Amino acid sequence: MNRTDVERLLSEGHAPSLNGRDLRGVDLSGLRLRDADLAYAELAAANLSRCDLRGATLFAAKMRGARLTGADLTDANLTAADLAGADLTGAVLTGITLQGTNLTGALVGSIDLLVRRGAIVQGG
Repeated sequence: MNRTDVERLLSEGHAPSLNGRDLRGVDLSGLRLRDADLAYAELAAANLSRCDLRGATLFAAKMRGARLTGADLTDANLTAADLAGADLTGAVLTGITLQGTNLTGALVGSIDLLVRRGAIVQGG
């Protein structure tokens, strides 16, 4: 699946289901993926910079080395996601769920304490 395929799904006017899709290395920067189902998606090395991922389901998504700079992840579910080595610099993380999420080596920059209070962070 490539960017054009995702844009076609978005043009249908509803939150796309990308559950389990292989999007490794795909440039999805700036896309509106609000409320999208990206559970189990393969997103390693994908470019999700400046994406609107508010309310997205990223349960168990494989996002090693993904670029999420400036992305809005408000209320996103990242439970059991693998974000090892991902770049979350400047991302909006208000209300995210990170239960069992792998953040080993992830770049998060400075996180506002208010944002941290909105997240659920537990070891897995």
